[in-house]
Formats: sequence, C-alpha cells, structure tokens
Amino acid sequence: MIAIIHTIHKKFESKRIPLTKFCLLSLILFTSPVFAKVSLVASISDIKYIAEQVAGDRADVYGMIRGVDDPHFVMTRPDFLVKLSEADVLCVIGLDLEVGWVPYLQQQSRNMKIQKGQPGYCDTSFGVKILGEPTVMMDRSMGDMHIYGNPHYWNDPINAIQIAQNIKNALTRVDPLNGEYYEGNFNSFKKRIIQLTKEEMKKMEPYFGLKVAVFHDQFVYLASRFKFNANLTIEERPGVPPSVRYMDQVISYMTAEKIKIILIGPYHNPKYAEYVSSKVPGSMVVTIPVSVGALDTTSYEEALRMSLQKIRDASDKTK
Repeated sequence: MIAIIHTIHKKFESKRIPLTKFCLLSLILFTSPVFAKVSLVASISDIKYIAEQVAGDRADVYGMIRGVDDPHFVMTRPDFLVKLSEADVLCVIGLDLEVGWVPYLQQQSRNMKIQKGQPGYCDTSFGVKILGEPTVMMDRSMGDMHIYGNPHYWNDPINAIQIAQNIKNALTRVDPLNGEYYEGNFNSFKKRIIQLTKEEMKKMEPYFGLKVAVFHDQFVYLASRFKFNANLTIEERPGVPPSVRYMDQVISYMTAEKIKIILIGPYHNPKYAEYVSSKVPGSMVVTIPVSVGALDTTSYEEALRMSLQKIRDASDKTK
C-alpha cells in the first residue's frame, strides 16, 4: 500500500496537482473495499490466537468463547450472530466438538461465505491425525461421544502447526493478494512451535511413561506427543456425572497402579476428581489450562509450557 501511495504522490508532483487532492485520493483508497481487512471468526480461543499469528494486521480476528469456557456446551449470544453475519472466514475445531452451537449460528447468520464447502469455511482438523476414533457403533446412551474421534487435538503443538496451515489456506482463499504475507507469518509461527516442542520434549524425557488419571478424555493428544499415559478417565461416560460405583473402580485401579495425579480442565466441576483423590493416599488434582486464556495464559506457547510444567511439578511432589 505504501508503494502505491508513493507512486501516486510522484505522479501528482509531476503534474503539480494540489496536495489536498492527493490526500483525498489516499483517503478514498484506504477506505475502499480493496484495502478492507478480512473478518475472521474463531470458535475457540486457541484458534483465535493462532489465527492472529497468521493473519497479522491484515485481518480482524474475533473469538466466540474464552479459554475458561467448555467448548462442548456454549450458550450462544447475539454478538456471535452479528460477527458471523459479517465474517469472511469461520474457523472451527470440527469433529462435532461445536455441533451443539456452531451449525445453528451458521444457518442463522445467512452468510453463504462461511457455510461448509465455501471458501470462507475452515475446519482446522483437516490433515490432523485423529486419535480415539470409535471402533464400535455408538448411541446417546453412551454419553456425549464424538463419532469422528477425539476433538481435543490442539493440545499437541504439532497439530497447532496444521491448524495454522489450514487458517493460512483459508485466508489466502478469501484474500489472495496477501497470500505471501500469510505464508511468511505461518512459517514464523511454525518455526517457533517446532522449537518449543523440542524444548518441552527434552524437559519431559525424565517423565516419559508417567501414568495419570483424567476427568475428561481431553489430554490424549498432549500425552501422545510428550509420552505420558492419560488413558484412565473419571468420567464414566462423556458429559455424564460418574456413579459412585464407577469412581470406586477408578480408585481401586489408581491405588493398584500407583497413579497419583488427576488432570482436569478449568471448566470442569472438580468435586468428582477431588472425591477420587481423597480416597487415593498421596494423590493430587491438577488443573491445567487446556486453552489460551485459562489460568491467565495469554498465548498458545504459554498454555503449553504451563500445562507440562504443572504435570512435572505434580509428579515430583507425589513421588
């Protein structure tokens, strides 16, 4: 843009056109649709943060929920609909994580640009290796099961790179003139995340094989990447409070396997995890961020570092 204005200014000088006319033309250029920012709406705070890294100053990025909100269960608000009606791009986690609220908002927005199959629709799970895909037929009696696999893939930093690439592709589809700019920002983010992953992997080496229990099955990607075991859930069925009978089984298993750590997200009721922990001597409940914005984190990198540090600290305390 600066180059364009410089060229115009030179032409105006050569033709002795008054500066006031030049300023007026500059104002028209910068307020015209050609130079309008892309409007991007993200379903969760992690997508919002990553989109901001890729989009830079070429897009206005709006996140619908905070890092302390449960993405499975969201009360929609009028401002969601306003933002979606004006959006050029909608980015979602997909895999039915937001099935209870995003499809309704998409339909009500009457914005064709962000519907499935359109250039402005971005499912950030594209290209991600999905874990926990069901091997049996499922129905509602099994709780809030995800029929396409576990949707909490953003907790693996390598998947965050894939998320960034999907966002970059969506931005380039709707704003091809800035494609190189988005590509450069994506490459910078990728480099940062690869370095972060290497650093955190080295720190986690002494903890490889650590066994933890979880309230909800949302740490499988984090555990898979950093080589600890998070397969024991206190939730008997996703989204359904566990029975005392089932929790007693968890307590027996934790005691037998010497599992002393229970991980929970910031938006889960801690009482079930605390009950189980009270029955397992020397155990503790650890709340980790899960998403950007939880526990006062301000970046994806900070949330990841804090999550892993909390796990390491808990392991040291419960030895």
